[in-house]
Amino acid sequence: MKGLLCDSGPLIATFDPGDRFHARCTRLLMTWPGHLVIPEPVLGETCNFLRNNVRKGAELDATLLEAVTAHEGDFVVVGPTAEDRQRASELVRRLVTAPMGYVDATVLAMAERLSITDVATTDAKFVGLAHGVSRITFPRMAVPGVRRLACSRGQNHLTRRLSRGGRARRR
Repeated sequence: MKGLLCDSGPLIATFDPGDRFHARCTRLLMTWPGHLVIPEPVLGETCNFLRNNVRKGAELDATLLEAVTAHEGDFVVVGPTAEDRQRASELVRRLVTAPMGYVDATVLAMAERLSITDVATTDAKFVGLAHGVSRITFPRMAVPGVRRLACSRGQNHLTRRLSRGGRARRR
């Protein structure tokens, strides 16, 4: 079963019906044949964005947190290791003139460590930057998303994705 590492863009889009990537992101996250891997910094960034930038954001933030903390579903929330933070620091330093911040750099570092080549993102700059600096080869780079995003029907469907089949694992 193949993991899909999620950046904040697809999670935000899935919970925000007004987002231009809403339909494709929800479809991707609902139909991915493997498990979803959500880095802890991405979860924080997603919750913060929903709460502060989306209509009814506090409610959406709570719904996402409830789904994640229910520990049910085909996903795992993964915290960065000390090595991930060190690698992220290297990436941020290397790309100091580019818009690569801690969360994006941590996503790349975790993808390298976990050998995950499928990263869901709506951030075109992230995809472009990853090609030149990442230690892994992303086989299907497309914009938006390392894997062409196919992301629709809102938070209830993601909640069902997060709560269907299997147990969530926290590393």
